[in-house]
Amino acid sequence: MNEHPIKQEFDEAYALVEGKAADYAEDDNVFSNFEYAAGVAGITVSQVFMVLIGIKVARLGQLIGNDKTPNNESIDDTALDGMNYFGLLKAYLRKETNRPYKEVFDEIRADHG
Repeated sequence: MNEHPIKQEFDEAYALVEGKAADYAEDDNVFSNFEYAAGVAGITVSQVFMVLIGIKVARLGQLIGNDKTPNNESIDDTALDGMNYFGLLKAYLRKETNRPYKEVFDEIRADHG
């Protein structure tokens, strides 16, 4: 059986997130930089991830929707970052709660409009 084409994308995304964690996170807590950012901004860690995801989605919308050629960060880099932010959010929610993700998001949405 042939390897699924998405496997290469996930492998590349994982290598990127692993390298960034080595650069930015504490050795024993891969979420430490996001927790710090949440404290600075006065929001939850989940909201930090949602903001970062939103920025990546907006950037892709500008580049793809307006047929722009990126000068600094490629569409591929933006997509990889987005994949990683979604994955990190999922991992963070799993770490913090055993509740269904929908319940957690509904609570966040109710608290912050």
